[in-house]
Amino acid sequence: MAARYQVSLADSSDDAELRRRMASDPMQGDMALSFRREPDYFLGCGVQGDQSQIIKCVDSKSGRIVGLGARHSKRLFVNGVETRIGYLSDLRGDKAVRKRTLLARGYAYLRELHSADQIRLYFSVILDGNDEAISALTTARAGLPIYEDRGRILTPAIQLDRQKPELLCEGVTILRGTISDMPQVFEFLQREHAKKQLAPCYRHSDLGSSRLLGLKPENFYIAYRGDRVAGCVATWDQSEFRQTHVERYSGSLRRVKPFFNIAARFSSLHALPAAGEKIPYLYLSLIATENNRADIFATLLRTVYREQRNREYHFLIAGLHEQDSLCEVLNEYRSIKAGGRLFLIYYPEDAEFAANLDDRTYYIEMGTV
Repeated sequence: MAARYQVSLADSSDDAELRRRMASDPMQGDMALSFRREPDYFLGCGVQGDQSQIIKCVDSKSGRIVGLGARHSKRLFVNGVETRIGYLSDLRGDKAVRKRTLLARGYAYLRELHSADQIRLYFSVILDGNDEAISALTTARAGLPIYEDRGRILTPAIQLDRQKPELLCEGVTILRGTISDMPQVFEFLQREHAKKQLAPCYRHSDLGSSRLLGLKPENFYIAYRGDRVAGCVATWDQSEFRQTHVERYSGSLRRVKPFFNIAARFSSLHALPAAGEKIPYLYLSLIATENNRADIFATLLRTVYREQRNREYHFLIAGLHEQDSLCEVLNEYRSIKAGGRLFLIYYPEDAEFAANLDDRTYYIEMGTV
């Protein structure tokens, strides 16, 4: 007799079900959020990895996808060397089946995929509010890979509301990107990102491809020292293929919301979105400064903030490891505090590879998480 729940790889014929599953599993909290993939789940896979395998669990009685997870691979820097690394994401499961053995079965299938295409190291970022997932994945269950906590990734949602003065950095000029700037910018990113662990290996040729979908030269803010690039950031709007929606409010935030929105009408504050609405935000991406200089990053961020605060976006979503010295700059801004735990993931036979990572600071590109 065939098992009721079947685990296999998803394809384009599953798109509608995958999108429904993503929208159906919000992250809980005072502001419950769903991370959606409209209008096509697979459209967003290119920014997450160069190759993607989507694992689905289907209830044969209803034909519905009740669980999913994704295995991606991409080029990242490890100990300064471009390396193919895996990324595990989009773990979702219907509440009605979470207590079953489906997680173990899904990871058994992941092990089969790994055996056919071995990657020595994976990583994942488990966002705040997912205590159940952390508990389920890090308790050394039989068949699951090892999850090793490597600290916290800070992802504050910087509020684009109040006016701030211009901030200058001696000897540095900030310019918006043009096509002619891009070769030097990407050479700079390669050089500086090699100094951090798990930072992306982007090339100029990636611009315009699925790896940097929707990102244009004019989205870059470039710090020049004379004619030399000394830093850059990019504002990445992914709303055409990945969205975050407010599903509901609870706790104190639900009580405060009506009064906050009244105050927002008479100030520079942005009103809180209604339940069901999309949150308008930009990722602050491709962050790099020469020798990780915080003063250059501060000037870049202030320039972005001043230019974007009068546009349609309410937030800038940054992403830095808690040990990154650039984090101090984020404290200068009003933000909704958020973050997640960074986990290195590997099978026992690759433990030595994971142990040999040196002490470089981690940089996870949040626009790809």
